[in-house]
Amino acid sequence: MDNGGDIFRRINENFAGMSKGRKAIARYINKETDKAAFMTAAELGEACGVSESTVVRFAMYLGFDGYPEFQNELSRLVRGKLVTAGRFTEKNQTKNSIIKSVFQADVEKMNESLGLIDDEAFAQASKLIQKARHIYIIGIKNSSPVAMYLSYYLKIMRPDVNYITGTDSTDIISSIYHINDRDCLIGVSFPRYSIQTLRAMEYANERNAGIIALTDNEDSPCRMYSHILLCARTEEVSIAQSMAAPMSLATALVAEVFAENRDSAMRNITGIEQVYSDFGIDSRDDIETVNTKQIYNYPEINFNG
Repeated sequence: MDNGGDIFRRINENFAGMSKGRKAIARYINKETDKAAFMTAAELGEACGVSESTVVRFAMYLGFDGYPEFQNELSRLVRGKLVTAGRFTEKNQTKNSIIKSVFQADVEKMNESLGLIDDEAFAQASKLIQKARHIYIIGIKNSSPVAMYLSYYLKIMRPDVNYITGTDSTDIISSIYHINDRDCLIGVSFPRYSIQTLRAMEYANERNAGIIALTDNEDSPCRMYSHILLCARTEEVSIAQSMAAPMSLATALVAEVFAENRDSAMRNITGIEQVYSDFGIDSRDDIETVNTKQIYNYPEINFNG
């Protein structure tokens, strides 16, 4: 094995043919990678509700000599993530150096992401969004800002865009219960990947809907259920995760959809503005430029006190 990421690629490639027990292990590893990496075969089996021997066979099924080799590769992947995060938590870092580190990391991930873009897949994603009857967008936890942003702008351009806000499996499935082969689901999932998002994608896949995944790499578990994979790198910054590149990917997708469907999008935008006018709604939410010195007279604050 070359690296820990190869584990997820092999899981994704073989997931469809796995037994129920092996799928349970795969899902647990995708969801709880940090925990699974340091579990014994018996502990992992107990967590997944399968036997220790099933875990060992799972490792061998993926091409490892045994569970120890599998665990070593998985733990190496996790340790690599911890080292990356640790770069931003050193005590001797000044506030200025943290700002520079974060911005520089964003620039690096943006450039790296640009090299990951598959032009054909990007064009296919735009076409799928345009022809879909209904569009469902789901993104949970750290992925929710990207999903919400994408939903906001697609709603401006076309009808029948549904942003799934629930985090409970029952709420999510009920929200996409009627999805079918004329619809599209956009799943936004970046590390740590959401099992709820994956379940929604799995359900939509079973209903023959078109599925687009916005994720971080081709080894993402989203690959198991998506027809089109669009990738952008993220960066772990202390306790936070920078989503600069994913947000740029979402912006590019919105721009592509608008460029390819400009007339229809403009009719929708114009129609919305007309409704605002007809009902006396002021759609503007801008603050006029004012002389703040004439309004505010706050006392100075000593931030070092």
